[in-house]
Parts: sequence; structure tokens; C-alpha cells
Amino acid sequence: MAVEQLVLEKSRLVLQVREDGSYSVGPQGREAFWHDSMDKGAVIGIGQRTPGDVEGESWWVVYGQSDTTADVTVRLEDGSSVPVLRLGEIFASEWVSTPQQALLYRSDRPVESQPTKLSVLFARPKFMPQAAFPENDRL
Repeated sequence: MAVEQLVLEKSRLVLQVREDGSYSVGPQGREAFWHDSMDKGAVIGIGQRTPGDVEGESWWVVYGQSDTTADVTVRLEDGSSVPVLRLGEIFASEWVSTPQQALLYRSDRPVESQPTKLSVLFARPKFMPQAAFPENDRL
């Protein structure tokens, strides 16, 4: 079965999509773990570290599913825009920064359903201990 692949430069995460729509996202060098097709409209945010665990910056990745013709944009809380890459219906965006909100806009969603744009949070789970660097645990 044919597999398309995209390696993200900063995080070195590998996104793979099979022709049947199943996909895999994981670190470079790890064996692919395949999931069924991504749910329509799904958005997932992951980070190198949990917010507040390090003093400086980490890499952050947002990926999800959208129509192939949809315009997807990612803007960070600091006002910067982040490039969005495509692999069929899967889009991915990555950046390096201290923890901050990522605002996602998708043209395949009705305008009224995203009046403030979708905010992707990378928050520290409540079961984790207090952040070592709480000034970076801003979400």
C-alpha cells in the first residue's frame, strides 16, 4: 500500500498517510503506529514538553484534518503566523516558542462557527506537579 510522508523540520515528527486514509504521527526513527482515518475536522496539539517544564522554548505542533481545498492558517498569541504544510487531507504546522495559544482558522468551517478562531491549548494536566518554571505555564 502506498504511503506518503512528511517530516517536520523543527520537531522531527513524521506524518504518514496511507492511500486508505489511515495515518501515523510519531518521532523520526520510530516504527509507524497506524490509526484509522482522522475524524473530519479533528485538530490535535502536541508539544516537546509540557508547558512550564523548561525555562526556555520548546517545539509545538498542531495537526488535523480538513478538506484538501480548505485554507488553513495558524497564528500565535504573539501575532506571528506559522506556515501550514499539507499531506492530502492532513495539515500540520510547527514552531518553536515559549507556551502560548495557537489560533487556527479553517475555510472549510462556517464563519459563524469560528467567530474568535479555534484556540488550540497546550495546557498542563491538573494531575501533574506544579511547573518548574511557572512563568512559562501560561495557558
